[in-house]
Amino acid sequence: MIPYGKMFSVGEVILVYIDNEPGFFARIESITPDHKKNWWQMTFLILSIPLKTMTWILDDEQMRGQSFTMNSVPMQIKKVEAPNAEHLRDPQSRTAEESKPKGEGGNVISMFDEE
Repeated sequence: MIPYGKMFSVGEVILVYIDNEPGFFARIESITPDHKKNWWQMTFLILSIPLKTMTWILDDEQMRGQSFTMNSVPMQIKKVEAPNAEHLRDPQSRTAEESKPKGEGGNVISMFDEE
């Protein structure tokens, strides 16, 4: 087995590289075994406008992040990791110092006020 990582899972967000450059983000919708042993059908939702689904047939190594080619174009799929989940902490767990207001507040301007 190659050292790329564990197999992708349904619900994960991935970044697809095309010709060694970031191409598009997608969310994995389903992973089903293909009729060929050690191959998989991965359906993903491309996160763009308009939304579009696509199904690729990938082998075990490609399902773990190994590079491959499509029509001689280098491709790779990588799992997207959140950069830092610190800001997602439960508000109850913040210290009193973190909860103190920081100076004057700004004005809120409604985008929907008609004048």
